[in-house]
Amino acid sequence: MLIILSESINGGSQNALLKIAAESAKKDDKIAILHIQDACTAATSSKYCDRLLQNKIKVYALEPDIEARGLKEKICAGVKTVDYKQWVHLLTSDHNKIVSWTN
Repeated sequence: MLIILSESINGGSQNALLKIAAESAKKDDKIAILHIQDACTAATSSKYCDRLLQNKIKVYALEPDIEARGLKEKICAGVKTVDYKQWVHLLTSDHNKIVSWTN
C-alpha cells in the first residue's frame, strides 16, 4: 500500500496514520508513505520518521516539493527523495493499493 500525504499532519491524524500503517506492516503488507506538498515538513521530524522506519514502513518525499520549501538539508536520514518519474513508478509498479490521506 502506498499512502500519499499532501497536507501537514497534526498529532491526532499523525497517530491515526501511524497506527494504520503499522498494523498493515505487521500483516507483511508492503507499506510506504509518500510525502508531497506541505506534508514534506513531516519528513523533517526525526520522531515521526523513526516511528515509521521502526515499523518497516518506507518513507518517501517528493524532491521538487522539498526544494520549494527549503527543506533539503532538514530531511531525516532514512527518507528517500523521489522525482516525478519515480513517483509514477511507485504508483504503477511497486504498490497494489493507493491511499490519499487527508486531515
